Amino acid sequence: MILPPIPTPFDREGRLDAEAFRELAEALEPLVDGLLIYGSNGEGVHLTPEERAKGLRALRPRKPFLVGLMEETLPQAERALLEAQEAGAMALLATPPRYYHASLGQGLVAYYQALAERMPVFLYHVPQNTKVDLPLSAVEALAQHPRILGIKDSSGDLSRLAFYQAHLRDFRVYNGHAPTFLGALALGAEGGILAAANLAPRAYRALVEAFQSGQLAKAQALQKGLFPLGNLLSQGGVPLLKQALRHLGLPAGYPRPPYPPESPLWPRFLPILDKLKEEGWIL
Repeated sequence: MILPPIPTPFDREGRLDAEAFRELAEALEPLVDGLLIYGSNGEGVHLTPEERAKGLRALRPRKPFLVGLMEETLPQAERALLEAQEAGAMALLATPPRYYHASLGQGLVAYYQALAERMPVFLYHVPQNTKVDLPLSAVEALAQHPRILGIKDSSGDLSRLAFYQAHLRDFRVYNGHAPTFLGALALGAEGGILAAANLAPRAYRALVEAFQSGQLAKAQALQKGLFPLGNLLSQGGVPLLKQALRHLGLPAGYPRPPYPPESPLWPRFLPILDKLKEEGWIL
C-alpha cells in the first residue's frame, strides 16, 4: 500500500487554503491506496486546533486515511483525536511526546495505550524530526495492544525493520524513508507512507506490485530510478515538496512562515523531476 503524506496548503501569508487542500487531495487520491493527513509533510505541527478542524472538514476522502497527531500530552491530544474520529479516519499516526522525553519513562507506553483506548493507532518513529528514538522495547510492548496496529518508521534504519519482522510478525509496518523502500519491503513492510509518493504515486505502486509478484529485477530498477527523487526530497523536506507540486500545477501552496517558500535544492531537483516525468512516472 502507498499512502502519501499530503501537504497542507498555505498561501504566501501563511493562511490555510482549505479549498486548495480539498483539490490537492482529490487529485492524489485516485492514484494511491489512501492518504496521511497532517503528517510531517502535512505540517501538522504548524496548525492551530481551529485550522486542523477546518482542514479536515474540507476533505472528503473515499479511501482509508490516517491523521497525524504530534502532541505532548493527552489533554492536548483530546480535541484532535475527536476530530479524527468524526472525520472517519482509519487510525491516528502518533509521534511520541518529545520535549521531556528523557524523564518520560513508562509514561511513553501509557500515552500510546491511552490513545488506543479511544481509537486505533499507528506509532510514528521519525527521529530526524522529533530527536527522539522510540525504544524497541516500548514498540514490542505496545504491539501487544489490539488497537495499536503498527508503525510508520522513517528512520531509514533497516535493522529496526529486521527487528519488527523477527519479533512482531502481525504488526503492520510502513516505511517512511524512500531511499530504503525496497529494502523495507524485503524486510516485511506492508507499504510506504512516502513524501515522494505525492510526486510519483504510480511508480511507487508499480514498485510494490513488482516486488509482491516476484519481479525482483523490475522492482530493483524502479527503486534505482526513484532513488534520486526520494533521496533529495528527504533532504529538502516540505519546501522542496511543495515547490515541486506547484511546478506540476497542483495547489500545494507554500510552507508556513518563517519556513522558506522555495528550496535551495530546486536546481538539482528539477532535472530529476523532469526525467521521471518524461518516463511517465510523475503526476
